[in-house]
Amino acid sequence: MRLLVFNAGSSSLKFDLREMPASGPARPLAAGSFVDAADGSGRFVLRTVPVTAAAAAVAATASPPAVATLAEAAGCVLKWLGDPLVHGADLLAGVTATVHRIVHGGERFRAATVLDGPELDALAALSSLAPLHNPPALAVIAAVRARLGAEIPLIGVFDTAYYADLPEAAIRYAVPPRWRSDFGIRRYGFHGMAHRYLCRSVGERLAAPASARIISLQLGRGCSVTASVGGRAIATSMGFTPLEGLVMGTRSGDVDPGAILYVMERSGMSPAEMRRELNEHSGLLALSGRTADMRELLALEHRGDPAASLAIEVFCRRARHFVAAYIAELGGVDAIVFGGGIGENCPGIRRRIVGSLQWAGIELLPEANAASVGVEADIAAAASRAAIWVIPVDEASVIAGDAAALLRNRTAT
Repeated sequence: MRLLVFNAGSSSLKFDLREMPASGPARPLAAGSFVDAADGSGRFVLRTVPVTAAAAAVAATASPPAVATLAEAAGCVLKWLGDPLVHGADLLAGVTATVHRIVHGGERFRAATVLDGPELDALAALSSLAPLHNPPALAVIAAVRARLGAEIPLIGVFDTAYYADLPEAAIRYAVPPRWRSDFGIRRYGFHGMAHRYLCRSVGERLAAPASARIISLQLGRGCSVTASVGGRAIATSMGFTPLEGLVMGTRSGDVDPGAILYVMERSGMSPAEMRRELNEHSGLLALSGRTADMRELLALEHRGDPAASLAIEVFCRRARHFVAAYIAELGGVDAIVFGGGIGENCPGIRRRIVGSLQWAGIELLPEANAASVGVEADIAAAASRAAIWVIPVDEASVIAGDAAALLRNRTAT
């Protein structure tokens, strides 16, 4: 089968076109990304696999189209994939299904699901729980359906699915029971596909993956930590929404609910305004007063900027707290694994997060850590009691694998 995978972020869109054979590894056909859609000056990266001369020439000479939304970006991707002058054939002609990563699946969506009218309506109702991510994903789905028609199945794969079976004690908040029954308040967890990939990948490198205790850190624009045993999540830092847990680029992470109520009461701020404050104007951006980009913050710190230094230390301090808590929750740890843009590319951040864990017998190898920028690497010292890995995340492989399994099961039945 041929699957076209879309992974919509808040202001970015990745896509992968893959052949999924009945056995053996997937075969990539094309891939790319679109980023920074806010002002119509976004960047497209489009490539075929293997790279064809025609496609490379078009990509090198084409002017980026003026695009203001991810839905428009998806339309440009579909136009490019379907252009036989670029590829020698219409790459969309044999597409079995389009597959879409969706951040929040709520209680209902616990596995890959074919999306028709009722499912799309149910997802739209969840948009307030993940306002930065679910609406753009649904807009991309609408653009794809408008271009390809209703005959091509749409499949949703959900970040929350990895956490559907968290232990009850990890799900529950200490709030009145009607909050759960009437409003669905529970810990859902997010970044599930990234954490699944990290756990699966590092588990393959361990002697006893079926019982491996793994702490995975997905650190990028959004950040989370998950504790897993044998490939099953038992705790995670994100909660009812992706706001909870670590400090992130523009998201606050944990804040005393009393502080939020106090500010709303004293300022007259509406829930919508507070939502924007916590999602778009907090995190590293708020602490530094300058930027949400960790690369820029590290450069500013190097030049002696105290606000940048504070933002980085708050970020690492919060991550250290979760790692140490999950070591206790797991009764020890067999592997710590870093993924995401920050986790994969910032050796100094990794050092600040796990460099203080010598009390647990966990030690980095400084040279290996410093050399690992955007590449897979074992960065643990020889004497470390736990493995420490950096693994670039391939969410598309998880998304496509889940969709292929769903389609094969439907065919079999």
